[in-house]
Amino acid sequence: MGTEVIIGLWAGSGALIGALITPLVYWAKGRKPASGFFAGVLAGGLGNLLFLLPLWALLRRRLPDTLREQLTAYNMGIGAVLGGRYEEARWYFMKVATANPQHIGAWLNLAYLATTPLEAWSYVERARAVNPAHPQVQQAVAILWSQVQSHYAAQAASQNR
Repeated sequence: MGTEVIIGLWAGSGALIGALITPLVYWAKGRKPASGFFAGVLAGGLGNLLFLLPLWALLRRRLPDTLREQLTAYNMGIGAVLGGRYEEARWYFMKVATANPQHIGAWLNLAYLATTPLEAWSYVERARAVNPAHPQVQQAVAILWSQVQSHYAAQAASQNR
């Protein structure tokens, strides 16, 4: 449940309690209970909001600026890939990977954008260092490993001639 809903329920319950108790106090003092009802709703609701708004401001979760910047850069990189702007995407993913070397998505996207299989393999190796059991990392290894092997086999064959 969101904090806004909890605050609304809390303020509403305060208004309800105020609406139930204040007419009794008004009646006991010889005043009209109906006016006490409205005063109780207003006092209970406003009182709860007055006390809860500072608490809500303190407890409200906010992403740290660095994390927000990483998320923005990652999403900009995805947008650049979708738009065919691969150099720009590479820049954004490198920014994310530099700020957070544990970000598997950034490393795998850099591997996708690499110009050679060996460059791609170096990025996949970084992702493997973070979490070798991650399904996307394992898929990238399965795709790239044969290309890297064939590259080294061709290199060895050319040296043997």
